Amino acid sequence: MRVLLADPCHRSAVSKLSARGFECIEKPQASAGELRQLLAGGEFDVLVVRSTLVTAEAIAASRSLSLIVRAGAGFNNIDVAAASARGIYV
Repeated sequence: MRVLLADPCHRSAVSKLSARGFECIEKPQASAGELRQLLAGGEFDVLVVRSTLVTAEAIAASRSLSLIVRAGAGFNNIDVAAASARGIYV
C-alpha cells in the first residue's frame, strides 16, 4: 500500500508504517494544487493529514484512495461528503 503523508509526521510513525510494508511518501509542503496532482498520478491508497485541507477537488482527482486519516482531533479540514460519495473512509 502507498501512503501519502501530506503533513509532517513523527519519524517513529513513518518507521512503523514502513516496517509493516507500507510505502510512505512524504510531501509535507504540498500546496492544494500539488496535492491534487499527487493524488491524481500517485496511485495512493491512504492519505494522512494533520492540518492540510482535503478538498472535494483533491478527492475527485484520486484514482485509488480508499482511506483518509486525520492525525489529530476532528476532521473539519476534510470534505467528508466528497470522500463518502467516492466510498473513501475518513
